[in-house]
Amino acid sequence: MRGCLITFEGCDGSGKSSQMKRVAAKLQGEGIDVVVTREPGGTRLGEAVRQLLLDPSGPERGVLAEVFLYCASRAELVEKVMLPSLAQGKVVLAERYADSTMAYQGYAGGASLDEVDILNKVATRGLVPDLTLMFDVQDPEVTGQRLASKEKDRIELRDEAYHERVREGYRRLARQHPERIKVIDAALSEDEVEEQVIKAVRDFLRKRE
Repeated sequence: MRGCLITFEGCDGSGKSSQMKRVAAKLQGEGIDVVVTREPGGTRLGEAVRQLLLDPSGPERGVLAEVFLYCASRAELVEKVMLPSLAQGKVVLAERYADSTMAYQGYAGGASLDEVDILNKVATRGLVPDLTLMFDVQDPEVTGQRLASKEKDRIELRDEAYHERVREGYRRLARQHPERIKVIDAALSEDEVEEQVIKAVRDFLRKRE
């Protein structure tokens, strides 16, 4: 059986990273072959692009150049990690994927949504997640508190208006793709969020059996 791709999306500070680790541990504990990766990153090239994109002291760039950089990392990840893993029947868990570029560079950054969509399709070879967990936090003060003690990267340092556009972009994507995107109330405690996440993943995997 072909494996499946589950992506974890949401604003910075929404808790998707820690929840992905919890899901991976649960599935691995049940004997499921899991591959954990992230964007940008996941390959040698991708990690180099990540450093370039997120370093606060890095060079300035326009939003279209930013889209191309994310897509370059994504293309390498799809070719070198995702497609081979899926062909081997593995469950691939990815922190961020194409939806991130639509939310951050498209809805928030002002890049053409049509152009971002085209570039995403080229970079991913049309590979769409089987399930996307979108971690939504209604109150920006919650994410602000979670990020307060963290050394922020270049994207996290952008102003609150930008991040509010990102949040709204994600919500629009969830409304556009309800068959794929499951919205998680990420403002709750970690354990309460985990309950939602594990249920969503188990329900999805059960339907595939």
